[in-house]
Amino acid sequence: MKYWRPSVLAAALLTSAALALPRALAAQAVAGRVIDDRTMQPAIEYAVRLLQMADTGLVTLDETTTDAKGQFTVVAPSAGSYLLTFGRARPRVHRVPVEIAGGVTPTPKDFPLPIQRESDTRPYVDVDVDSASIVPKGERGPAFPNEQRVAGARGSVFAMFVVDTTGRLERNSVRLFAGTHADFVRSVEEWLTVGTFRVSHVGNVPVRRQVCLAVAFQVDTEPREARPLAKPRVPPAGLANASRALCSRAVEGSGMITVSVQR
Repeated sequence: MKYWRPSVLAAALLTSAALALPRALAAQAVAGRVIDDRTMQPAIEYAVRLLQMADTGLVTLDETTTDAKGQFTVVAPSAGSYLLTFGRARPRVHRVPVEIAGGVTPTPKDFPLPIQRESDTRPYVDVDVDSASIVPKGERGPAFPNEQRVAGARGSVFAMFVVDTTGRLERNSVRLFAGTHADFVRSVEEWLTVGTFRVSHVGNVPVRRQVCLAVAFQVDTEPREARPLAKPRVPPAGLANASRALCSRAVEGSGMITVSVQR
């Protein structure tokens, strides 16, 4: 009778189990190096986490810290879409989406991050926080100017501002632009003076957030055959690239508000 040594038997069982798994479910390592984007020096003992979105929110699948060369390795359970987060402490973390293809181990890459600027007080934006939604609290939105309602006018206004950790606006941050009529601009301005918004979070920590809202006004003259509302156009000039990108994303849904009335 042939006997197997325990170590040999265990190795054989693990090999058989691995071969029995579908290739798409094979765990894959994600490796890289974290460096400072200004000094290009490695970030040592820097926290790295691999996360994935689940029904209950973001779930941490693996975590580690960088070594003396700024290098790290985390393991993804299978192919799919994930988030890598970098940072010594919340809420000032940096998020980078990664896509892992089945059967292909991602090539190690450098991740230049603003490590020397982590004490910055700049507010977060939609892609940094746990939920892109910035829904105003309560049912009241901007009022539709009566004169424009009678005229059947349509228009839009862009509003940029910072929401603090209590959901209130920072007054000196409000900027209104690309308004198609002065009445619409005044309506949005008045609404913002009393409005409150959902507080944004990174993890469980409330954070300040830079917001761009696209407010569209329309009059439905024939409610049964309502015309589709044209999306407001982000101004081609006068905005920094980051602000233009933020407002463009707002138009696509995360920061779009429609004020609709019947004539």
